[in-house]
Amino acid sequence: SVVESQVMQKQEFVEQRRVALEKYLQKLASHPVIKKSDELRVFLQVHGKLPLPTSTDVASRMLDGAAKLPKQLFGDSASVIGLQDVVQPAKGGRDLLRIFKELKQSVANDWGASKPAVEEEDNEFLEKKEKLHDLEKQLNNASQQAESLVKAQQNMGETMGELGLAFIKLTKFENEEALFNTQRIRAADMKNMATTAVKASRFYRELNAQTVKHLDTLHEYLGLILAIHTAFSDRSSALLTVQTLLSELSSLHSRAEKLEAASSKIFGGDKSRIRKIEELKETIRVTEDAKNCAVREYERIKENNRGEIERLDRERKADFINMLKGFVINQVAYTEKIGNEWARVAEETRGYAKESA
Repeated sequence: SVVESQVMQKQEFVEQRRVALEKYLQKLASHPVIKKSDELRVFLQVHGKLPLPTSTDVASRMLDGAAKLPKQLFGDSASVIGLQDVVQPAKGGRDLLRIFKELKQSVANDWGASKPAVEEEDNEFLEKKEKLHDLEKQLNNASQQAESLVKAQQNMGETMGELGLAFIKLTKFENEEALFNTQRIRAADMKNMATTAVKASRFYRELNAQTVKHLDTLHEYLGLILAIHTAFSDRSSALLTVQTLLSELSSLHSRAEKLEAASSKIFGGDKSRIRKIEELKETIRVTEDAKNCAVREYERIKENNRGEIERLDRERKADFINMLKGFVINQVAYTEKIGNEWARVAEETRGYAKESA
């Protein structure tokens, strides 16, 4: 009935979500870093809803940044990146001056005549990055092919079901209207055809469920590619922060040298210039600390990227082999089941072929 069908669909949906959640948690538990984290332990142990961390929306962060900008520009507030902020991407919006500086550095990197002080020189990483772009294209293509296969198997299952229903109706008609024994024999053969078609329909549905289960690995890796893009974006942002701070340090040192040269020409020194020189030296010291912190963060991200890419390569090989094994085994097994059913019907009804010959 329709109600039973809807209940089954709901149960299948719940089971699919349960299996997906189980796979996701297994992935987290097998991750070398996440499996030891307090966050995962709390998530698994706490009953009920977890308290959400307090966060500020983008609009509020941009307003905070806009309010601080005049003070930063006119010297009433520190314009140097703090050590606690340098490890965070600038795009958060709380420091518009930093966003403008990094935007300027980004434009200089792309269009400037001189090269930045540091560049991405990890050729192995750049090669892996290019391969991951190729992998993404292949996954997209394979995912589309998988969806077409699932749709074709679903259509075949529905067609077999409709064929079985048509034979059942025809059998019922023959039995009700039968006048001769041959009609009843033919009705019995049609009933066998109907039963086989219904069985084939069920086999196709089972096969399709297994196909979706195995080929879902493609969709999982497509989702993982998005996370990899985010990680690479964080790496680029960290490098841009280092480049910006190095450019700023170069500019600050140049200004300090000019002020010292101008001050040395005046006997006894210029108190105003001396004060500015001291302020510049303090700014240089703070900026140098921020630069060192940014370099350490960039190196940390690079090391994380290296480890995660190596782990991805290992797991991808194992996951894809398991996916293909499971897919092929199920295709062969269900094809044999369906073939055996139709072979049995062909054997039972071969007399009709002889009569028509």
